[in-house]
Amino acid sequence: MTHAEFDLRQAVTFLPEPVRRAMLLGLRSGWYVIKAEGYESPTGMCPLVAAAKIAGVWRDGHAADGGVDWGDETRPNKRCFEFAVAFDLYAGEVGTAVAVDVVLAELGSEHRALAA
Repeated sequence: MTHAEFDLRQAVTFLPEPVRRAMLLGLRSGWYVIKAEGYESPTGMCPLVAAAKIAGVWRDGHAADGGVDWGDETRPNKRCFEFAVAFDLYAGEVGTAVAVDVVLAELGSEHRALAA
């Protein structure tokens, strides 16, 4: 496991629970084109934006009205920001599809652990 993969897995683990649940739903839905290098562009979005859209807290290019789990229009939650950076770095190394697979695996393993 590379340092960047480890950082991404840790970033997923430390996301607030509502963000993790929404991210799992957003990534599994197939509704969004996931891209690295920024929160949102005309061609896609970060998994964090997909999660915020699923949760109904994405407005005008930023998380809003989501409370401390998401952050606000002035700055994202620290853990959410750390995830976005880790996702971009790892996706830059291995490609977006592999990075999404790692995120889903980490979210899925947490989901299984919670259900057990």
